[in-house]
Amino acid sequence: MINDPVLYHLHHMKEPEDIEFWLRLADIAGGSILELGCGTGRILLPLVEGGHQAIGLDINFPALAYLKESLTEAIHDPVNVFQSSMDQFHLDANFSLIFLACNTYSTLSSETRRATIKKIFEHLCQTGIFAASFPNPAHLSDLPALGDMEVEDTLLDPATGNPIQVVSGLERSKTSIIFRWHYDRLYPDGAVQRATIETEHYLTGLDEYIAELKAEGLNPFQIMGDYSYSEYKLSSPYAIIMARKEA
Repeated sequence: MINDPVLYHLHHMKEPEDIEFWLRLADIAGGSILELGCGTGRILLPLVEGGHQAIGLDINFPALAYLKESLTEAIHDPVNVFQSSMDQFHLDANFSLIFLACNTYSTLSSETRRATIKKIFEHLCQTGIFAASFPNPAHLSDLPALGDMEVEDTLLDPATGNPIQVVSGLERSKTSIIFRWHYDRLYPDGAVQRATIETEHYLTGLDEYIAELKAEGLNPFQIMGDYSYSEYKLSSPYAIIMARKEA
């Protein structure tokens, strides 16, 4: 859950490597686009600015409020965003592309994924594409049981100009891994104000992801290992699955 969208956006805007990938995929798909888990709009806004008809959906109200406040003058038309869980939404529309970016897919439980896939199937055009990117499951399984908290980055608070130190670590169990980020606002008088964001990823195998899609009528036709369209390997940093409705 994004309780502080400013911190979340500041941190994740420093990771732009996938934006060109989603823009290119939107060009290939054509037509209308639905981003599930759009958050603060890191990808949705560039899609709209690029002339695509894109809609965002997220359950987190603070993130959506931040997104609406961040609209630039370059976006003249309204940006439609909806607050809903991705396993229960219903929109009176079908889409050429439905996607989950930002490593969201692996944070969903098996039950939630299956319910989400059903919704995706219902809202996808017959020739449309579903795509999801997430950390390579093989890599997640190889991470240590406990990763010490280490300084990862330093951000600047846009409101005060004071530094925000980002400290990150991880904790892995047999079924999931939790990534934890502490955001420490550092003040000139020595005071420190800490906010924490945690993300849990399930240790689900790639074969299981593929089987779930097929069971709900979506046929994976390409699996990549990075945002340069490289073939997926066990050593790849990501798993990016693209699927279509079965004929």
